[in-house]
Amino acid sequence: MHYQLEIPPRVIIGTDARTSVAQEAMNFGWSRVLVVSDPFHEASGRTSEINELLSKAGLEVSVYSGVTGEPDTEMVTRGLKQFKADKCEGIVALGGGSVIDTAKTISVLAVNDGTVQQYMGTDTVTKPGVGVIALPTTSGTGSEATRVVVIGDSQSSLKMSGRSKAYVPSVAILDYKLTMSMPKPLTAASGIDALTHAIEAYVSRQANDFTDLLALSAVRLIRNSIEHVWHDGSDEDARQDMLMGSFQAGIAFSNSSVGLVHSMSEPLGACFHVPHGLSNAMLLPAVTKFSVAGAPSRYAEIARCMDLANSSMADEECCQLLIDGLQQLNRELEIPSPKSFGIGKALYEEHIEKMAGDAAAAGSTGNNPVIPTIDQINEIYRSTYDT
Repeated sequence: MHYQLEIPPRVIIGTDARTSVAQEAMNFGWSRVLVVSDPFHEASGRTSEINELLSKAGLEVSVYSGVTGEPDTEMVTRGLKQFKADKCEGIVALGGGSVIDTAKTISVLAVNDGTVQQYMGTDTVTKPGVGVIALPTTSGTGSEATRVVVIGDSQSSLKMSGRSKAYVPSVAILDYKLTMSMPKPLTAASGIDALTHAIEAYVSRQANDFTDLLALSAVRLIRNSIEHVWHDGSDEDARQDMLMGSFQAGIAFSNSSVGLVHSMSEPLGACFHVPHGLSNAMLLPAVTKFSVAGAPSRYAEIARCMDLANSSMADEECCQLLIDGLQQLNRELEIPSPKSFGIGKALYEEHIEKMAGDAAAAGSTGNNPVIPTIDQINEIYRSTYDT
């Protein structure tokens, strides 16, 4: 067996690492830069801070803060139009996964002619993009580390996924201070999202020795810090650990795969506008309960890494403790169910058949430890509605 690793060529980690952004841009020979961000960071002054760092170094800056939610084709198209109109040469992405995915997709389309839809799927990009320097402000998607983007189709509302080496950022700058302003709900949802990445990477049928090391390290970091940052967002050590856990989990799943949680999460998000991290969090306990039979020793190891079990316990007992622990973590972090999120039961039931069909057809479903039937996916959706 052999495997190929795709990770950012350069990673800068530490307190105030964001101050290196201008030098990194100049290392590429860029003179005009598109900063992709969102209204929150523009209002908070973070976008202006990055803009100033770039401008002081003599770079011309165009700011696109039009990522107003989960990324879609319209947001990408508007950003691409601005990139070309202002004759930019590279991109700096400041934000969470939505911003970084948008930036990575703009980067690819700036070089490759065609539509967003043409560059979804696996290895569909023919030429490298213009380059992205990613500064994550959340500890969740790990997009700064991955070869993956998730973009919604503005017309059909379908969430599309692209997987290609061209989507790997050129530089990842990990500065935990950029995550300090995350509110509690986002801290919880993005944190469980990162934990989901780590768990699914470890139990994936595509897992390998390298991704195993990173996935388990991410599980430990996230488990030991997520409750701390939720209860006390000013805990700098915990914020640093969450950011590193998210980054490691991103590398792990990008080089192995995610599984059924993500396959089911994307239709749920598309149908009911549930943010990606939150829909993953809603589904993780139920999907884990369904999947443990396919990889009991691996799920048991995750339980031990989360300090939910110890080495003297049988795998079956560890797996049950893991399921219970994930349910309890969701309760403690106040992760809503689809019902408490505001989705009516009748409307939810009406969409289950379509969601299950889309989830069954998703590529990551085949990498789950247990490959479900559509009827089984239906039942998982139903079991998740009010739990």
